[in-house]
Amino acid sequence: MDVAQVRQRVQAIADAAPDYEHQHGLEDSLYTDVLTVIREQSTDPESRALAGAALAARVINFERHAA
Repeated sequence: MDVAQVRQRVQAIADAAPDYEHQHGLEDSLYTDVLTVIREQSTDPESRALAGAALAARVINFERHAA
């Protein structure tokens, strides 16, 4: 993943309007994918640890009423 791909995905989120639930899903996926790349490819141990710790939130089960 590179910056151009992230920008394309950000544009896809904007283009998904007015379906805000779909936009939220795309946004969540983008954040997860970016953090995963940082966790797996960064050479900075602190960045890897931060990304890994943030990704732990994915296993928390909670409802999103307004996404």
